[in-house]
Amino acid sequence: MERDTKKLLTSLNLLYKEMDEIYHNYAKRSGISNTALWIMYSICEKEEPSTQRELAAEWHYPPQTVNSVLKSFEKDGYIMLVPVPGNQKSKAVVLTEKGRAFAERVVYPMMLAEERALGALTEKEQKAFLSIVEKYVDILKAEISRI
Repeated sequence: MERDTKKLLTSLNLLYKEMDEIYHNYAKRSGISNTALWIMYSICEKEEPSTQRELAAEWHYPPQTVNSVLKSFEKDGYIMLVPVPGNQKSKAVVLTEKGRAFAERVVYPMMLAEERALGALTEKEQKAFLSIVEKYVDILKAEISRI
């Protein structure tokens, strides 16, 4: 591996871990796990309710992990699991009033911080950033699958 490429990969991996730590510390300060934070985030950002299966696929979590978080949210009164019409097995995840209050206190401030951070970039930088990261992830996925 070329020296410049190795330095670039080290920098990229350290930045990724730093971002991960930012979210981890926020989740910890908020009294929830990283997984719970991201699942609640996903519930909040959608206009239509998701199913457990959709949440697991979207966030690349095992279905058992999502089920565990949702059971905890249900026990805490943050969500209700509502049967999906025409599908006996699937249930939509719907926020309760208590869940909306939790989201207002924990999730929406984080979303606003993300929006402000991304908004500090120009539109051109935002598009380039997303495009390059998407391309890198697609190539990395293909490369790792060949191992």
